Amino acid sequence: MAALPALFGLLMAVVVTGQNLDITPREAVRRVGDDLTVLCKVPYPIDACRMTVGTMSYRLIPNNQDEEIVYAGQGLQHGECGAHIKHIKEEWNGNITCTLPPQTGQIEVTGTMRLLVARAPGNPQLLSPPQSTFREGDGFMAQCIVPNGRPAAKITWYLDEVQLLAGIHQPIITSEPGSDLMTISQNVSRTLAPEDNGQKLVCRAEHEALDAPREAARQLVVHYPPKRLESGPLTIFGLKLGAEGRLNVTVRANPAPSTEWTIGDLVLIPPRSNEDGSVTALEPLHLGSGFYNVTLVLARVAKEDVERTYYLRVTNDLGREEFALRLSTMDEPAGVELDTGAIVGIVIAVLILLIAIVLVVFAKATGRWFFAGSRGRDHTKSSGESTPAGDVLLESGTLPSRTSDTESAAGQRSRLSALSARVRAALPRGRDRVQATEPIPEVEDKAVAEEKKGVVYAELALGEQNPDKPPPPSTEYAEIVYTDQPAQIKETKE
Repeated sequence: MAALPALFGLLMAVVVTGQNLDITPREAVRRVGDDLTVLCKVPYPIDACRMTVGTMSYRLIPNNQDEEIVYAGQGLQHGECGAHIKHIKEEWNGNITCTLPPQTGQIEVTGTMRLLVARAPGNPQLLSPPQSTFREGDGFMAQCIVPNGRPAAKITWYLDEVQLLAGIHQPIITSEPGSDLMTISQNVSRTLAPEDNGQKLVCRAEHEALDAPREAARQLVVHYPPKRLESGPLTIFGLKLGAEGRLNVTVRANPAPSTEWTIGDLVLIPPRSNEDGSVTALEPLHLGSGFYNVTLVLARVAKEDVERTYYLRVTNDLGREEFALRLSTMDEPAGVELDTGAIVGIVIAVLILLIAIVLVVFAKATGRWFFAGSRGRDHTKSSGESTPAGDVLLESGTLPSRTSDTESAAGQRSRLSALSARVRAALPRGRDRVQATEPIPEVEDKAVAEEKKGVVYAELALGEQNPDKPPPPSTEYAEIVYTDQPAQIKETKE
């Protein structure tokens, strides 16, 4: 039975370990000689403050500040147990534990944080393919290893001074059994381009125990065929007749290129001039980073020089590039240079705009598509003429089809207006209109009857009319379509 209280006490100790205890920080990295403050806190007063650092246990008293490890906090009555370590030692790497006994009772509360005493790693090692030169398009892979650091070092890759972000692999961290020192390795891979030539690949290691980063690097040498900087034929502007002229062409190549100029039947390989010294080919001038300036000198620019084409061939072990050059005495045009794709896009956009304008004009002229509704309303308004009583005089000729493709709306409207005026002049208004309440009288005059044979009268029902009140003096007009009359009617009218 005596073992039962001991077991109960052990279970209670396990339950309360770390319960309601706040420890700051949970983990810290410090160099040897740095200071560190660890604070443990509970929400009730405590009786004492004990701190275990390395293999030593320290009982910290608030009023004692002369030791290497002293009390830190607002006091035991506030439940704070803190330790200020003035100078970190190498052997203190590991856990730091605080123990807080309460003022009443025998159950103590403990908390633990992790202290990493930084240890500088070894020098970085850069592993890469053994060959000294590469070709454009080759795959390249390198590995950087930084050994034995605590904690592991941080690796960053650079190409000269530009940080590499593409082609970076995930780092791998390993450690020897029984050792807390860690080794980190990381790979980088990329496809080599002409821009990589001459640049330095750098593996940079950073660590808390280092005052400055450490680096390992190698130079990249990439060979590639000659490359032009501008596409298409070249024009050399700004030359003056009678003065010296220089034809400068910039190319990029590695290894160094050889050049050959062709002017008509003359072929010049630098450094060389023609017989009279009027044309001289200069050796390519290296500008750095694989760029070369190729120059042909004309002692005196003549009119025939402007009219001919000059050919340049640039070669090295990996390929060749050819150029065609023309001369111009005009100044180089200023403004934005457009490539072929931009010019084609502008031309297509202009053509689309012109087609849209033509379609809109055609649709408006023929009353098609989205102009069909407005033309129908215009035709309805002009399809009859009403009398004050409500009679509407309709045209008896055959109306032209709305969908006719052989007659334009503009010509039809002008002809209708002209013929309407002629018919109104020939037919008196009094005889052409009838009251809505009276029947249409018989026409005794045969000539008039024949003349108005092509006219149809229609009566509109306008609702109830007041016989005591005359209709309102309003008149609506309609266009009349003129139709050819037989010859007999024309003679009768005459």
